[in-house]
Amino acid sequence: MSSSPVLVLCPGAFGTPDCFSKLLPFLSEAGIATQPGGYPSCDPADPTQATCAADIAHVRDNVLLPILDEQERDIVLLIHSYGGVVGGAAAKGLNKQTRAAQGRKTGILGLIYVAAIITLEGESLLDAVGGAYPPFIKRDKPSPNVVVIEPHMDILYNDCDAAQAEQLGSVMKPHANLAFETKASAPAWADPGFDGRRVYVRTLDDRCNPASLQDAWLAKSKVQWEVVDFKTGHMPFVSQPEALAAQIVKSFKGFVAL
Repeated sequence: MSSSPVLVLCPGAFGTPDCFSKLLPFLSEAGIATQPGGYPSCDPADPTQATCAADIAHVRDNVLLPILDEQERDIVLLIHSYGGVVGGAAAKGLNKQTRAAQGRKTGILGLIYVAAIITLEGESLLDAVGGAYPPFIKRDKPSPNVVVIEPHMDILYNDCDAAQAEQLGSVMKPHANLAFETKASAPAWADPGFDGRRVYVRTLDDRCNPASLQDAWLAKSKVQWEVVDFKTGHMPFVSQPEALAAQIVKSFKGFVAL
């Protein structure tokens, strides 16, 4: 293997991997290399083609497999919100145990979910949140077939400095609602190869994915997660980047040591 594992950053909806920028200095200081994993359905060229399946294929084929097979490096996945739907499926069958049985040297060492949506096979994001959009999802805005979150500070950044409102709003992108309404494929977290390698950061003051919903997702998964509570809103990598980075580093090193 050429070098140390890579932390792949799978963002939530409406945001690019740039949303993790406050985390990066702390991760770099800990010697952790990162690589972004964004989605075609975020600010899409054609929202009528921007399915969940297309996002999953993009992350698997253009991010995960090149790192594993071409760079020959292991991966830890950091997954936020909608990233649980995409990254959770893109990693299917890529855990270290399964890959080793296939004679491959690299694999995904572990999953770190941050307020991330847990979907079962054949379930969409919309299914996972109860079958109806919450009132803060504004449809066909600013154009047909995409949605935005409003008000973004109240829903996403309720524990962040209000002075950041304009800057935080400017980095939010419209997202194709088709990605939320189409079905996810089988999830990686269900693989036995991830037993002991699943961490879930539960955001207790979350107004986007409330803690009660996160609890329901964890329960329906019927697998064991190490659950870590953060008294934050939906974006702890913005409001508490140093504390979240410390948890990520701890989990990352734990996965590597297993």
